Amino acid sequence: MMGRKYSPLVMKVAGDVLAILSSWFLAGYLRFFVLPEARVASFGLFVQLSGIVLAMYIFFLSRNNLYVEELEHSWRKETSKIFVSIIQAFLLLVIMLYFLFSDKVSRIAIAMHFVFAVIFLVAERTLVSSYIKKAYRNGKYTRRILLVGFGDKLAEYELALHGSRTQGIHVVGQYDGNGMPLAECRQLDHETLAKAVEATKPDLVVIGYPGQEFERQEGMIAQGLNLLNEKVVMLPSLPESYIGTQISDFRWIPMLHLNAADIGFFQRVVKRLFDIVASLIGLVLLSPLLLLISILIKVTSPGPVIYTQERVTKDAKVFTMYKFRSMRNDILEDTEHWTEENDPRVTRIGRIIRKTSVDELPQLFNVIGGSMSLIGPRPERPDLVKKFNDEIPGYRMRHRAKAGVSGWAQVNGWRGNTSLERRIEFDLYYIRNWSFLFDMKIVLFTFFRGFINENAY
Repeated sequence: MMGRKYSPLVMKVAGDVLAILSSWFLAGYLRFFVLPEARVASFGLFVQLSGIVLAMYIFFLSRNNLYVEELEHSWRKETSKIFVSIIQAFLLLVIMLYFLFSDKVSRIAIAMHFVFAVIFLVAERTLVSSYIKKAYRNGKYTRRILLVGFGDKLAEYELALHGSRTQGIHVVGQYDGNGMPLAECRQLDHETLAKAVEATKPDLVVIGYPGQEFERQEGMIAQGLNLLNEKVVMLPSLPESYIGTQISDFRWIPMLHLNAADIGFFQRVVKRLFDIVASLIGLVLLSPLLLLISILIKVTSPGPVIYTQERVTKDAKVFTMYKFRSMRNDILEDTEHWTEENDPRVTRIGRIIRKTSVDELPQLFNVIGGSMSLIGPRPERPDLVKKFNDEIPGYRMRHRAKAGVSGWAQVNGWRGNTSLERRIEFDLYYIRNWSFLFDMKIVLFTFFRGFINENAY
């Protein structure tokens, strides 16, 4: 059983080693044997460095939890972690080569290795994950889960275990259900949690109780702490909007930081510089497209090319946001609802540019002007903000960050006429967990799936 348990880990490590060494030696071969001005003698140092390079990559891949088995596999999440690991290893390699090696290693070879590492590692992990998923469907490498407790949170968790992206899961039973069975879970009647674990041999023990059952939960947690070979997790009775909240302590007293979302001065400078540089480059590269869209809007419907609207950004400040006009000028805008499918106000050209999010491109001028950022929560109208502030707890926290052209909620499909609560949960997660690499991850996902969205009407 232990061999089967660790087989996916062995496959991941072996695949990563192969991908890293292949990318390293392929870059060296092309640089020192194929490209012009090749110096074969320099290939020797390149070979000697392979062990150090491999150790760096494995360290950062492990540090970013790429060898931790998760119940749900997300290709996007794994790919972003791989990309972060490669950048970290690459930067450390460059620093090491600069300070420790007098013989200069070809910068071209290092650059080619970086590109190959991204391609090879992503492709290898995709293949390994596909094989593991297939093995799960065939009943191999099954993860056994014991559910402990009862209540809405545990029921929600049990339901999520049967999702399309969660495979290879076998719920061995429910312990201490208090007469509230979960779906078709086998009810376990044992004197202690340890005996229930001994009888079912789970890999994971999940504890969850309603908020009013605090003492009962505390007693079960105490039993869970005594388990040696099984991983134990607890489902806290907290709203989803708390996801990403920081936990610290003051003299061993736990503290939950509800609105900890401060970005340091240096990080703000980096984010602002990136906004300005990236927006200027984007405007230069996209200028032919911007001109074409402007002409099409002007010749297909009467009215201005640019549509302006008041929106709310950081610190609840109101600003004027720019968009390409996508609606008829002779029909008043509905201030109570978002645009819906087949909305008669939307022009033919407008339907295309809204579906592809091209109508948002003039907001690059907002970014340069400082009222918006490339990445952040999408801005809402002042009237809606006032309404949501009164109705939705925590909504004001969205204004601790600048409004963004794209955001974490948007790239996850929460835009347009979708659940506002889920959108806010994703926005709050972004604000609480901001980092420059997180912004780069959202930029990458925006290109892959953020422009075209089925909810953009």
